[in-house]
Amino acid sequence: MQSKMEDAAPSLAVLRRGLGRLRNSRTPAALLDQILVSGANFGTNILLARGFSLRDYGVFALAWLAVLFANSLQYALIITPMMSVGPKQETPERPAYFGSVLLQELIFASLAALVVLIAVALSTRYFPSWNVGNIAGPLSAATSTYLLQDFIRRYFFCIGKSSWALGSDLVSYGLQLPIIFWLSHSHRATITSALWIVAGTSFGGFLPFMVKYGPTRFDVHSMREVLKRHWKMSRWLAPTAFMQWGATNLFLMSAPFYYGAAASAVLRASQNIVAVAHIWILGLDNIVPAEAARQMYQKGSDGMLCYLKKVFLRWGGVSLAFTALIASFPRFWLELAYGEKYSSNGHVLRLYALLYLVIFVAGPLRAGLLALEYTLPIFWAYPIMIAFSVLLAGPFARQLGLEGVILGMLGTQLIFQGVIGFALIFRVKKMRRESLEQVALVSEV
Repeated sequence: MQSKMEDAAPSLAVLRRGLGRLRNSRTPAALLDQILVSGANFGTNILLARGFSLRDYGVFALAWLAVLFANSLQYALIITPMMSVGPKQETPERPAYFGSVLLQELIFASLAALVVLIAVALSTRYFPSWNVGNIAGPLSAATSTYLLQDFIRRYFFCIGKSSWALGSDLVSYGLQLPIIFWLSHSHRATITSALWIVAGTSFGGFLPFMVKYGPTRFDVHSMREVLKRHWKMSRWLAPTAFMQWGATNLFLMSAPFYYGAAASAVLRASQNIVAVAHIWILGLDNIVPAEAARQMYQKGSDGMLCYLKKVFLRWGGVSLAFTALIASFPRFWLELAYGEKYSSNGHVLRLYALLYLVIFVAGPLRAGLLALEYTLPIFWAYPIMIAFSVLLAGPFARQLGLEGVILGMLGTQLIFQGVIGFALIFRVKKMRRESLEQVALVSEV
């Protein structure tokens, strides 16, 4: 073990150098917040994976997909437009704008909770063998409160108040982890109790912090205008969220179909380890789209691209170092986190490390398109990914096992990044050409 860690020292040094470059940047608060969130999620999932049977942890992982799906819709309909449009609001316009966004969020969170409640209730009728009727209430509550807490933290990032986002997450995740730790070690943890804890702590991270939301103003005209402007972006992003879920999760859902709920537990356990990369991937996602939008507004497309290039080079290096470290010693990390229960799945963890390295690349590309308020390519990437998933999810899982599941997910990511990367390049070239034509026209006049 000692020799393995010594071999890993160069990669750790690269990681430390990458983190050190943040000292004078705008990103430390966002990354500190994401360290908290990712660390709490990592710890929570390790406790549940250790405490639950493979079947129960697999059921929890599948149930949590419903929450993540609702959150992806919220991200498309509310968060992404807010992060792109909100920073461009002049001071007199902000109360009406953010008042309208808040109303959208409250309606969406309520509808999401209702849909989850109905869906789980129907599953007990048509699929009684699943035996999941007892999670309908807690899963519905966890869905709504998780969405509300995620909204308020994103709002604080949008307006440049990262310390309040950190405070919200300290309450939510700082309470969640020790409570689940106590339940796990007292052998009282169940799927329903875990979901109720998430619901309660998420609500605690939302409601008290609403005192810092504002000022707000509600009027019909502003609400209509904000909804129309958001819809210009989300009309492509919302269908994309549905397609994204299908494109990626068709492969994940194929695993339990062929190999049972335990397969979901193995995939989730492997993902938990490499998901430490969420510290910077999701941390940057809290600030890069908004900052790219500011750069676009102030310096044009060249300034925006320069900013994204710096993000890509700096954090791409960190991602490469981290995933190389995980892929080099996969069995060691699984044994360290879970003991012998999952340690034989090092090949799965190695492929997940490669997947996360590829996933990082999509962030800067997507932020560039959002800064341009040009989301159509993001929409059109997904029909291709859906077709790929529908055709190959079953064969990959059946013929290649869990490795095939991850290879399929890797394929969908490469398709997505290829489409949006070319779209960003051609869009910027078109804007430059139009700008030169305008300059030439003015000079002729």
